[in-house]
Amino acid sequence: MGNTPFRIPGEPLMTRTAFHLAPALMGAYGVVRLIDGIDGQHGPGPAWTVGHLLFLGSLLLYGVVIAGLRRRILDTEGGGRARRITAGALTTVAAVGLAAFVRVAVVDIVVGLKAADAAEKSALSDRYADVPAVIPQAFYEIGPVFFMLGLLALFVQYAVVGPRRGLASAAAPVLVLVGFVAIMADLNLLPIGAALIWVALVPLTRADTVTRVRRDAPVTAAA
Repeated sequence: MGNTPFRIPGEPLMTRTAFHLAPALMGAYGVVRLIDGIDGQHGPGPAWTVGHLLFLGSLLLYGVVIAGLRRRILDTEGGGRARRITAGALTTVAAVGLAAFVRVAVVDIVVGLKAADAAEKSALSDRYADVPAVIPQAFYEIGPVFFMLGLLALFVQYAVVGPRRGLASAAAPVLVLVGFVAIMADLNLLPIGAALIWVALVPLTRADTVTRVRRDAPVTAAA
């Protein structure tokens, strides 16, 4: 008898949790950053360190988000090799950019802990600008953009091939794009940008399972 639907396990709890926590920690970092800048400068000090620790945690969780998006794309029926290659390439771009972003956060934490004042923080930032020196400094400057582009492209691919092709799926890449543009335009808009990304991710946490169609499956009689 024809096509028999079956269901595969949904995302692990850690992945679904990361879809909430990654933008939440990013937004929290944005709030702490605003508080830190009340006196007209950002860091060094406890607020700088706490904020960047929140940011680092957010970035690490975005790694889980990237993997989760890729898994959802691959778990959707159809597409074959082209879909796998595209998802793999976009995941690689996002992951490379994420690694550059993590490096930025770690350096900022180290600089904040070592610096006694704003002048020393600036000097240390310049000193560590190309650390580790195994990759051209230009990569460290533009690398984070690859994270944003890769993540956005994964959202676009999922909106096109995912099982839920409604308004929410179509709106998700737009929300992510607007969120990233806001953040790049003004870091003071980090909480707003993070909120937009969270809104884009929320629908994905509701899909606990993905339905596939197994063709030519044998029919099992009910007991």
